[in-house]
Amino acid sequence: MADYAAHAHKAQELLEAAERGEKGRLSAETRVRMAQVEALLAIAAAIDKQERAASR
Repeated sequence: MADYAAHAHKAQELLEAAERGEKGRLSAETRVRMAQVEALLAIAAAIDKQERAASR
């Protein structure tokens, strides 16, 4: 599974872009939703990493 820090960083970037109101193809609402997905992926990756470490 991907590194949780990468997903967390991407979520932060998306939220910051939404707060700045950047123009582009994606609306602020879409950026927030994408950030939520990235945050969930970060949580899943962190749990997976912890479970793998515990099973060793």
